[in-house]
Amino acid sequence: MKAPAGQLALSIGILAIGILILGGSFFLPAGGGYAQVGPGVVPKFVGVGLILLGAGLLREALTGGYRGVDEEAEKHLPMDWRAFAWVSGGIIIYGLLVESAGFVIASTILYVGVARSFGSRRWILNGVVGVLLAAFVFGIFNYGLGLTLPPGVLKPLLP
Repeated sequence: MKAPAGQLALSIGILAIGILILGGSFFLPAGGGYAQVGPGVVPKFVGVGLILLGAGLLREALTGGYRGVDEEAEKHLPMDWRAFAWVSGGIIIYGLLVESAGFVIASTILYVGVARSFGSRRWILNGVVGVLLAAFVFGIFNYGLGLTLPPGVLKPLLP
């Protein structure tokens, strides 16, 4: 049985990205201090994970195609352009606002846009959940890990 070309391309692409990330992680400086954890640790895990994922997908593609995927039926499904526009618009707005408005506000707008793309019309609930998630991530990075995310207009309110 011939492997579907798209599935092969996706599998090989993920495998190649994993190899590139893993290879590049060895050029990052080694960790110092007590823990010996440096900037190359997470990319090594991501690279290995992508290599394993790509290898698994490649195996499935070569042995009859991805299980549970009916490509003929999916060819006839219409593209949801509204959902695509909501997600794309959210990503573009995020990129434009993250430095000036800050991580929390930009991430909240992105969350609301993605939730809308999934069909949610609960704007206030989505906004509240988006603010809570973004503030939690902001706190973890800025105060827990010591990595700075842009505070934007919220800077005067932060300790």
